[in-house]
Amino acid sequence: MSTLKTGNITHPSSTSTAISLDASDNVGVGTASPDQKLTVASEGRLRLYRSDNTRYGDIYTDNSFLNIETSTDPIKFDGQGYIRFDTNSSEAARLTSAGDLLVGKTASTGTTAGGEIRSNGFGLFTRDGGNPLQVRRLTDDGNLIEFLKDASYVGKIGNATTALYITNGTSTGIKFGTNAFYATNGDGTNVDNSKDVGTSGVRFDNVYATNGTIQTSDANEKQDIEELSEAEKRVATAAKGLIRKFRWIDSVDEKGDDARIHVGVIAQDLQAAFEAEGLDAGRYAMFISSTWWEADEVIPAVAEELDEDGNVITEAQPERTEKRTYDTAEEAPEGAVERTRLGVRYPELLAFIIGAL
Repeated sequence: MSTLKTGNITHPSSTSTAISLDASDNVGVGTASPDQKLTVASEGRLRLYRSDNTRYGDIYTDNSFLNIETSTDPIKFDGQGYIRFDTNSSEAARLTSAGDLLVGKTASTGTTAGGEIRSNGFGLFTRDGGNPLQVRRLTDDGNLIEFLKDASYVGKIGNATTALYITNGTSTGIKFGTNAFYATNGDGTNVDNSKDVGTSGVRFDNVYATNGTIQTSDANEKQDIEELSEAEKRVATAAKGLIRKFRWIDSVDEKGDDARIHVGVIAQDLQAAFEAEGLDAGRYAMFISSTWWEADEVIPAVAEELDEDGNVITEAQPERTEKRTYDTAEEAPEGAVERTRLGVRYPELLAFIIGAL
């Protein structure tokens, strides 16, 4: 049995160390001072071959980085292969030549169970017969998912105790309680008497409910409680005579003669009735005047994106123009059009009219 002593092996045509063995059984390749069981000197390559002596991979360092390179062509070694990770003798994950990380699958496709993180920033999680994604936060409450456009928050989803909240990330949101929805600020904290549902420029249509809305009417929260003045009673009497039937222009445009008849007052008529008595309708909460700004925004076209199996990941969208609304002139872009719409709070108007009967 032969014994190899510690020392260095050099190539006959060079004085530099090719292979070294120290007293701690550390082997060095390209270095005389190995500090681990196997040490390959900087810029050295660990070249991997198959049993047929074809080259299929290199592991090497370059500019302080560790590189793992594979190839589909052992002759020209194009570096275009993939890196495969096996557990229990079967493939568990792979890193493709395109830079996509696949877990539980061997190809980028939305029809096969598994996870993908693609080099273009797209993530895809597919599961057969189960929830494909779970987001969990431990120890404390707070945000679960944050959404940003560039560096600015546009939305957050989180939890507060056992309630889920969805917010715009800065000022407004909604929380889902056990038996009710709650208005919140940007971090899901409940807020009272500060948020609206819709705006004058972005309205909801019908609200279907079993019961009517409940307005706070507690005397402990009111002041300046007085009877209507004679001038106000005259306005209320006049308002009673301002009830008209009408049809909405947009409903007629959509439905023609089938558009239904509504009954109410014309806000401009109510405003004029107040002015006739020297009163400002804007001082009364039954009368609403809202102003906003509108501008057309061009949305760029979106190209269709397919996976490797030809399945559509992103549907193609043509260039289109959308109307955007802004609450203030400062927010609105140059060229935005100012709009004003008048409105009426009917519960207060009807109470006002009853007060003159």
